[in-house]
Amino acid sequence: MTSVLVSGLPLALVSGVLGNTILLVGSFVLLLLGAEIFTNGVEWLGQYLGLGDSATGSVLAAVGTALPETLIPVIAILGAYLSGEGSESASDIGVGAILGAPFLLATIAMFLVGVSVLVFSGRRDHGSEFYVNDESTQRDLFFFFVGYVLAVAAAFVTGIATVVIGAFLVFWYGLYLYRTISADDMVEGEEELDPLYLGRVVEHLGGDPATDDDGRGEDPAGWTVGLQTLIALAVIIGGAQLFVGEVSYFSNQVVSIPAAILSLLLAPFATELPEKFNSIIWIADDKDTLALGNITGAMAFQGTLPVTLGILFTTWDLTLQWGTTGFLNALSAVLALVSAAILYVRARRDTTDSMHPAPFLVGGLFYALFIGIVLYHVFVIGLSGVPTH
Repeated sequence: MTSVLVSGLPLALVSGVLGNTILLVGSFVLLLLGAEIFTNGVEWLGQYLGLGDSATGSVLAAVGTALPETLIPVIAILGAYLSGEGSESASDIGVGAILGAPFLLATIAMFLVGVSVLVFSGRRDHGSEFYVNDESTQRDLFFFFVGYVLAVAAAFVTGIATVVIGAFLVFWYGLYLYRTISADDMVEGEEELDPLYLGRVVEHLGGDPATDDDGRGEDPAGWTVGLQTLIALAVIIGGAQLFVGEVSYFSNQVVSIPAAILSLLLAPFATELPEKFNSIIWIADDKDTLALGNITGAMAFQGTLPVTLGILFTTWDLTLQWGTTGFLNALSAVLALVSAAILYVRARRDTTDSMHPAPFLVGGLFYALFIGIVLYHVFVIGLSGVPTH
């Protein structure tokens, strides 16, 4: 029997990889599209509920942008339990997705913020200094640091202790919400909401011809807000399910890299990082508190609620054993904590609300260090897609 080869590879394999690559990219598109639609709907929902700028912008919007990477482990774990198959791979994907978001936020996202201050210094009123609300920055980073330290510690305890930590983390994020909403200092000024997307669609499909204003997009009906939020949630779930399947395929069939590592590196880039480019725009407009709050608020969320899911329903594979997936997972968490600690200490020492961007640039070094260690594990040690616990 003969097989057609393309550059030394069977044509069937090349065709399969191409098709699955398209599906993987498609999952990214669905996740981003769903996050954008969901955030737009949730901001209007916050207005309908009478929530202030702080809760709507820094809590609801932060949770909305974090929803895709949060649903990835949910879909992976739930799908494995319902099907009874692939539970180990699903658990690895879940752990990677959960750990990837805080790691990226504390490293690359902070690095981009620091670089942006320098790049736009010529057009900024604040120049090359980062002007932030120290109180809100300290609060976000403190809640993230305490929660994430406990999450890491949960990997080294067993039994009821893990349940206690999980329950505390839920309480901890609830306390964070209370403190943030009570302080009401996370958003600078009144932000005008973008028109509701579904309201615009209804408008173009033939809204009430008697109205001569901007119509349903600028002043949407409550049912359109609710329906858009539900549609966005369905799109995100579909994208998350597709992402889980494609990461598992590439891990097992193509690159032979542990699913946890692929998920850790790919999930936040597809779901978290694009949203954080808003921070760059805000920095260019001298809205530094908004820019940093967009990141630290998401860190407070990612370091508490999603990790609770990992602690209670996955292997939560973090170890100190060099050459294992668990070590890379643990390393990502440690680097995220160190980066956050540097910023927290700097904010604590600051008394002028003015900060040099140098502490933010350290995150880029940590990310480069992690990528280097991952490459060493894969290409030198030979860490494969077969989980090592």
